Amino acid sequence: MNFEFLALRKPSRRESGFTLVELLVVIAIIGILIGLLLPAVQAAREAARRMQCTNQIKQIALALHNYHDAHNSLPTNAPFSSFGWSNYAPLSVTISLLPFIEESARYDAIMELDRKQKNGEINVWNWAFFNSDVYLDKNRITGLLCPSDPNAATPSPHASNARTTIMYSLGDGTSKLDAPYNHPNYVSVPAKQCHTRGLFHQNAWKNLATCTDGTSNTAAVSESASAPQGYYSTAVKGGSSTVSGFYTSDVDCHPDVCMNNARKADDPNSVVAPCDTWRGNFYQDGRAWNNFHTVLPPNAPSCLAATSGYWGAIFPPNSWHSGGVNVGLADGSVRFVSDTVDCGNLSATSTQCTGKSPYGVWGAMGTPAGGENVAM
Repeated sequence: MNFEFLALRKPSRRESGFTLVELLVVIAIIGILIGLLLPAVQAAREAARRMQCTNQIKQIALALHNYHDAHNSLPTNAPFSSFGWSNYAPLSVTISLLPFIEESARYDAIMELDRKQKNGEINVWNWAFFNSDVYLDKNRITGLLCPSDPNAATPSPHASNARTTIMYSLGDGTSKLDAPYNHPNYVSVPAKQCHTRGLFHQNAWKNLATCTDGTSNTAAVSESASAPQGYYSTAVKGGSSTVSGFYTSDVDCHPDVCMNNARKADDPNSVVAPCDTWRGNFYQDGRAWNNFHTVLPPNAPSCLAATSGYWGAIFPPNSWHSGGVNVGLADGSVRFVSDTVDCGNLSATSTQCTGKSPYGVWGAMGTPAGGENVAM
């Protein structure tokens, strides 16, 4: 054998390492995999956040039941106090529920503020409704904040107040925002019965016996996104728009006018004429913007209109969940209601004070005793 020949042969095995082309191919493959996996990861995270939000709404729904067991009624807006910003911001349903969500100390502190106001020991014009520690963002209640909302855990732009995404059902009517609740310089215009068909209204203590349509068919709690700019927000989610012709009289509201004219044509996420709506900015505020109507579908725009010295308003629930909102029902369960839920005839004016809702399945969910035979 020629050993000299074998010794002179070069090794046939390649040197270790990657060529530039191979490296670029590997990087491209990794990029494609990340692009495929990232939406799935984000979807999984949102599913977890939505589940947490569902649980929080369920806890509020159960707190309503515990309150009902203790008082034989559901809570109302503005049950305790006449004090607040401009002496008329009423306390919310949430304040009544504090002892039932492990916030008894906060409840007692708020009741002490109420006592001091009634005795003239504090001046409401010094912003006692906002500046007290129990209301500040540093003492926020995380159970009132949807984890999907990117703005919920930031202070309200006004007075560093803690926010809320929890809203309560006002039913299938509209709301009037003219009534400064106990201020001597204003005259309240009483709301008509057709404006109070939901479970929660000012000075209206209803009980579960009201739900003759069934507690499993009656909306009690839902959510609203926090507006990034606070009041006067341009965002559909958390903001509101003034719309001409939406609310023409106390008994003549046109939901379709709001639905068709509130959004910007070139930006469906923005409203055409942002107005002063503090939706979710103050968890203690019981005015209509911290509640919701079952007329326009979830994630539709909200509208206000000034007529004859008072305001008419309509507030759909909205959220950062894809395609709908969580709704807590009067039986304590929670369902996800789609943006495409049947809303019936939105051109029907909200003059109907009794009987079936003209606003389809969604309107029926807001009427505890409308006589509709509709189940979600």
